[in-house]
Amino acid sequence: MFTARSGRPLPLPPEPLRFMGEDDERLIRQGDELAGLLVAYGMTADASVLDAGCGYGRLALGILHSTDHRGSYLGFDILPRQIAWCRTTITPTFPKMRFVHLDIRNGRYNPKGTIEPTEASFPARSARTDVCALFSVFTHLYRPDVERYLHEIHRVLRPGGVAITTWLLFDDARLPHATSSTALYPMVHVLDEVTRYSEEGDPLRAIAYEEGAVRGMVRAAGLEVVALDRGTWAGEPGRVTQDVVVLRRSATDTKVDPDPKGLSLTDRAIAGARRGGGAIRKLARRVRRRVRRMVGRG
Repeated sequence: MFTARSGRPLPLPPEPLRFMGEDDERLIRQGDELAGLLVAYGMTADASVLDAGCGYGRLALGILHSTDHRGSYLGFDILPRQIAWCRTTITPTFPKMRFVHLDIRNGRYNPKGTIEPTEASFPARSARTDVCALFSVFTHLYRPDVERYLHEIHRVLRPGGVAITTWLLFDDARLPHATSSTALYPMVHVLDEVTRYSEEGDPLRAIAYEEGAVRGMVRAAGLEVVALDRGTWAGEPGRVTQDVVVLRRSATDTKVDPDPKGLSLTDRAIAGARRGGGAIRKLARRVRRRVRRMVGRG
């Protein structure tokens, strides 16, 4: 049995929800590795964390298992069954770990989604997040969707906040490795001059971007690259499988973008639930569900 740093048992997702096919040991080890990346690149014990593409809670479990984090955590994903499990199993034991389902369309993972990815809004207030995590997210998005997500990262980060993201990157020097049959994802198919993918007929299974194009998209979103650690996917030495790119919003960038419709009301309901008793918490949950449905309808 695995336990959190607090000593409470950690709930583990049932095997049918684990689309990576991990056993318990590997699940916790990977969660610890992801949490370790957040700590290495700036997550403090009191940081507010937004986990985009949280899935069935690997990072959340890693944070609970291997760190002393006591700040807020909000994870969201497009997969309803995984989010339902997180909300009904992790949150009751660890109330600071919250989870939201967003019905964003993705051609591979959620083709019937009601929210266009180019119009998606992260479920967080503007300029309130210390650390964003996007693990294995940009590896499954087309370029216009990547650009939207980068702008949302900028919106939600506090000035000086960081985003730890993973990608599959190539440049002229790396291209022979990235297209080799020995690569984990041989990027042999060309979508355009800066985009490649590994599987014919299924580009979003694993999609790679030219490094210079990524840096350009990051700058256009008002962010900067502060670290880039190459992964092992193309057959080179690395700390993790995918390429880790750490982004930062400048500490002098103090402009606050307007919140998307509905988020302010959601936050007020959550605040009331924390102050009040059981009846208020139930009311807050109803308000949150109603507001999320409104946001989902755009």
